Amino acid sequence: MQLGITIPLERFLKMKKPPYGDALDDLFCWELHVILLQGRPALVGVNCGTRFAFALAGICREDRENLTRIAEKEIEESLRQAGISEGHIRAYMSRAGDLEITKTHGRSQVAYLNKAVDLLLWNDIAADSKSCRQPVLNDILNRTPTKCTGCKDPEAPVERLLQRLENL
Repeated sequence: MQLGITIPLERFLKMKKPPYGDALDDLFCWELHVILLQGRPALVGVNCGTRFAFALAGICREDRENLTRIAEKEIEESLRQAGISEGHIRAYMSRAGDLEITKTHGRSQVAYLNKAVDLLLWNDIAADSKSCRQPVLNDILNRTPTKCTGCKDPEAPVERLLQRLENL
């Protein structure tokens, strides 16, 4: 699985520029970004193939060494929260392979990442200030119909993800 990090996240974590990754199925590629959510740095992740997303508040610079582990855990928890079965989650994570940090995956993917950030910031009143996990914001991100490359009509990212998981 590839985790494409944005330049702001790279700077926030004080990381070296990552390499471009090998071409993978976009279902196994994620874009990661950092924003301020109610005054706390938050990690935002968006799947390149489905636009499924998560927000995790309270990250810090020291998380640099654990970024892949943090992202993997949050992807799994977000899938669980969205009602994806344990069997589908295990199959997805198994097929995804080892996690690697790369550059972002292209303009279209980063453009949707920016739309997801806008949606988060418009709805930041729903952020849980006492927790790192953001179930209400994740639900907003994943149930709001969006367009996706190769899709005619807007569709909820969780529905798009379920379709792709069924085809695994």
